[in-house]
Amino acid sequence: MKKPDDDCAFDPRAYLRRPDRAFWLDLLSPMPHATEVERQRRERLTRYSLGAAFLISAFYLLLTLVSTPWAAARELLAVNAGSMAMYGMGMWAASLAQHRLARLWLMVTLVAQVAVLVWLTGDRLGVYLYAIVGALLARTLFAHEETVPRFTFVILCMAVLAAGLTVFTRPVLPMELVPEWMLSTMRVVNALMVTESVVLIVALFQKEVLRSEENLTIERERSDRLLHAVLPTKIAGELRQRDRMIADHHPEVTVLFADIAGFTPWASQHDPEVVVSLLEKIFTRFDRQVRAAGAEKIKTIGDAYMVISGAPDPRHDHAHVMAQLALDLVEEVKAIREETGIALDLRLGMHTGPVIAGVIGAMRFTYDVWGDTVNTASRMESHGEPGRVQISAETKARVEDDFVCLPRGSIYVKGKGEMETWWLAERRQAAA
Repeated sequence: MKKPDDDCAFDPRAYLRRPDRAFWLDLLSPMPHATEVERQRRERLTRYSLGAAFLISAFYLLLTLVSTPWAAARELLAVNAGSMAMYGMGMWAASLAQHRLARLWLMVTLVAQVAVLVWLTGDRLGVYLYAIVGALLARTLFAHEETVPRFTFVILCMAVLAAGLTVFTRPVLPMELVPEWMLSTMRVVNALMVTESVVLIVALFQKEVLRSEENLTIERERSDRLLHAVLPTKIAGELRQRDRMIADHHPEVTVLFADIAGFTPWASQHDPEVVVSLLEKIFTRFDRQVRAAGAEKIKTIGDAYMVISGAPDPRHDHAHVMAQLALDLVEEVKAIREETGIALDLRLGMHTGPVIAGVIGAMRFTYDVWGDTVNTASRMESHGEPGRVQISAETKARVEDDFVCLPRGSIYVKGKGEMETWWLAERRQAAA
């Protein structure tokens, strides 16, 4: 009888027949080209590595002075002192922004220092282990495009490691003069230092990666905020996820145009700062009302304001939403007029019908809507009166049960001919 967890059992044969192709393809794919962030990360790692190599060399120089007989110490002191001088020159090059020179200086000095110490001490101190650190640094500090130096130093480090384990096992220096307990201690210290160096390099690299990812996240959030400031949330999400034209047909929406009557004569008599400040005040309040209503601001054109409901997210009550919003905008302008004493009023027009919506532009893209519905809504506004909301028969038919609509009669509308229109007066009171 089949056990319940048989389906979850790992089958090596099935894995070999169907290997994780995505894993291997990702592993074998070429590295991406270096970015500015990655370049800065390598520069910081170079400076860290130069400083660490200088301090480690200084530590061994002092340790050699206090623990090694002079006959075996002279060459070791010379190698470590010379390496310190070279690392110091590399740090100086890095401070002058000569980062490629600093990397090369670091790697040449490190490989030469380890190779000479392996030749001098053989396998007595385990110095050959530092070749592992050198190979890791060579792989980390050089960019993908710097193929020659990267592979050269990796191969040199591997050669030094192999030589220390096979060829140069017998020391050139009289290491028998050094007590065995000191040699054992030095081997342990070197093994610990190499392990700590590898851990530090990985930790620093991880820190730099996390820092870069954090900065990228911050920039992504900032760009998302900017994107959502100019595009509807749904459209912004689609624009990020697919690289193609965004164009949709919406069978029924309600479009509203609002124009600030009396603004142009007033603006011509005041300084630009005062004019922009007033527009900012008005449109900020409009934006707040639009957001509260769940409608979608399309754009401002001078002192005109365009809003839509029913796109990009369809909703059945789009006409009711816009009717209430129109009345709220009228009240908002009345409040601003009382606060500022400026003789301003709002002229509004609404129409309901189909539209085409999409994102256009390459340098400065925007979400917009087109169609006869938009033109008719604009005509409703331009042929209206200050302080009133003019609506078409299509809009009136959808809101008259909940809003008082006063007949205006038949008017001539440019581009449309004679049209029956109504004034949107107020919301009907609920029956007691």
